[in-house]
Amino acid sequence: MKSVPLLALALGAVALPATAFAAGKPAASDDQTSGVGEFWLGYSFLNTDNVPGVVDDSYPDMGGALRVNIPAGGDLSFQVDFQGESAFVDDTSKNYSGSVLGGTHLSWRDPNEWLAGAFVGVGNGFNAADETTTAWLIGAEGQYYLTDWTFYGQLGYMDADEVDTGTPDAFRNAWFGRAVARFFVDSNVKLEGELSYANGENDTDADDMDVWGWGLRYERALPSMDAGFFVAYQGNSYNSDPEARTATEHTIKLGLNFAFGIEGQKYIDRHGATLDLPMVTRWSAYGVDVVD
Repeated sequence: MKSVPLLALALGAVALPATAFAAGKPAASDDQTSGVGEFWLGYSFLNTDNVPGVVDDSYPDMGGALRVNIPAGGDLSFQVDFQGESAFVDDTSKNYSGSVLGGTHLSWRDPNEWLAGAFVGVGNGFNAADETTTAWLIGAEGQYYLTDWTFYGQLGYMDADEVDTGTPDAFRNAWFGRAVARFFVDSNVKLEGELSYANGENDTDADDMDVWGWGLRYERALPSMDAGFFVAYQGNSYNSDPEARTATEHTIKLGLNFAFGIEGQKYIDRHGATLDLPMVTRWSAYGVDVVD
């Protein structure tokens, strides 16, 4: 079984101790460093059409993330992201087997109305045939706040190369868009849905690939522990032309999360580490001999 994104394992190891650290419950403040982290276990189901070399159609996976928000004075703040995941697939396949991604956001925020900013990121994607891609992304993002709703949008560009060959044999030269809606049942319970789309080239022949992503998430915080749990579903569909190769994956996740610095789902959303990154390293890995 291929061992890839060690960051996902490291984040999982960090999550539980950090929960205990957070139990000190520092007072909520708009101008202090704060963060959120999570660790999840999941199971994925894969449907393919005309895709050679992909053996596993169901497999367990795991992942984690850590996001830290750093106020920089006034309405300005920085956020740093690290996230990773690992899929436990057969070594003889060309299945996607995991990725790691890190990035940073710069934003201006009025917590009563809006956020506007930009992001950059870089990371690696892997498949079980020992092929690795390096992908980077850059873009703009914004949020609009209503009483119980947050609407979050991103527009960006990504590019990637296959590490072993040094060629653009990966999903690359792509533009993407992402929309997220969050509804707060109360200050500690959140429902979230998202939809994303990307279009680019998936190999040295500049063949087209379309990527659609969608997801649902239920998250409940436990204020007495500065921690909580979530249940999530994530779907992705990859369509490569002109070979008419498609792959659609469905992942169910069950996870734990923690907060430090500030607490409360809704308060964090308006004052803390509220931003994230699309897993473009996952997309790039699918462009390397998976739906290529």
